[in-house]
Amino acid sequence: MTTRREFNKLSAVTALAAASGLGLGLKPEDAEAAVTSLATLLVIDPVTLSYMVYGPCCWWCEDYLIVSHYQPVAICEVIKGGGDTALGQPISGPLSAGTDNNDYTSMHVRLWEIPDWALDIAMAYQSCKLCGPDMARTSNVGLTNILDVCGAASNVLQSKALNAFNQALPSCFPKMIYDTEFDPTWNTGCRDIGVASALGMVACTNPLTSSVSLFGSEICIGTRWGALYPRQMADHDDNAAIAAGKAAYRAIHVSGFSVGSFPFNASLSVGKLQQTSPGVTVGFEAGSFLLDTQMRLWPVSLEEIYTFVWWVPVVCCKSYDEIMGFCTPQTCG
Repeated sequence: MTTRREFNKLSAVTALAAASGLGLGLKPEDAEAAVTSLATLLVIDPVTLSYMVYGPCCWWCEDYLIVSHYQPVAICEVIKGGGDTALGQPISGPLSAGTDNNDYTSMHVRLWEIPDWALDIAMAYQSCKLCGPDMARTSNVGLTNILDVCGAASNVLQSKALNAFNQALPSCFPKMIYDTEFDPTWNTGCRDIGVASALGMVACTNPLTSSVSLFGSEICIGTRWGALYPRQMADHDDNAAIAAGKAAYRAIHVSGFSVGSFPFNASLSVGKLQQTSPGVTVGFEAGSFLLDTQMRLWPVSLEEIYTFVWWVPVVCCKSYDEIMGFCTPQTCG
């Protein structure tokens, strides 16, 4: 059990480490390697993308058509902590997660915003056909903040730490949205003590209760992955890949509905979660039967590193030339 004094001390250390550059640090050559490997973590498949073209945007603009699809907006690194990373080179952090010999794994998560140039590479340089991440930006409004026990103080410190870290990043590097290594509450789940107590013994294995989903107030992670709360690193699941998927969505939910740093829709019923390493799946609702079944077909990662991509629906108008023609490649820099 973390005392108030220990929590405050840990929060201060976390913020100081990030702000001073002693926490998450990247050498130029490490940043180059990370940038190179980033695009390989994006896998665009037609089912997840769900690209649809409709009629003209308006009666006098026949050359512009309505387009709808799912937009990949964030990469989720699920790691053990410390220097672990899926971006090619070790990235050090102020906190780290350990491994327990019991039936749960403990994981940290980093959320990165997908830069335009990386998406362009994944789309074979045809990303102009997509609406783009700006069309996906929104704010998340949750109902759990009033019960947040220890997150209020931590959220302010995290915001300062993330700003300092992103300002120190090399050019072309993706922007960090949220890092559980900056969040002391991730180790203990203390921000959800009130929520967990209020929910009581809700049975997430029951289809009637697990299907209850309100924006920002989801109780369960779909029908297959059990309880969303408490949102912390420890999870009771014998399959490490499923535990990683739970950690990824819990981090998205914390970032979107508690910390407020996730600039896209973080609702379970809106977005799609897609695993991209070590195995690649089609994106479906987190915790759904379809996603759970796909993930269990792949072996677990021996390095205990997993990556996921979060997709959200968008609608926009695109010109006929953009839809049917060839795009101009986007470059980094």
